Amino acid sequence: MLTVYLPFDDRNLALIYQKIYKGDVRMHKSMTPRAQSLIKRILDPNPKTRITMADIKVDEWFKQDYTPAKPNEDEVLSIQENAVENQELPTHVNAF
Repeated sequence: MLTVYLPFDDRNLALIYQKIYKGDVRMHKSMTPRAQSLIKRILDPNPKTRITMADIKVDEWFKQDYTPAKPNEDEVLSIQENAVENQELPTHVNAF
């Protein structure tokens, strides 16, 4: 998203999966070292060593120009409320 290039790219799908599995990330030379470091930590294939959302939010590069969202309480729905509101009711019953 920062450079309009995919971090894992190849014409061969098997090679793309291999690059993802290994964490073989290609970084565009225009990216700053801090941005490269953060992207590599986000794309770490090992979930035990991958950066967490909490750590991303305190990263110096990420905090540049970051303003946390403050949703209006009236606009916030729980997942359950949202699911009920969007539920389509059947208009007919199929008989077998």
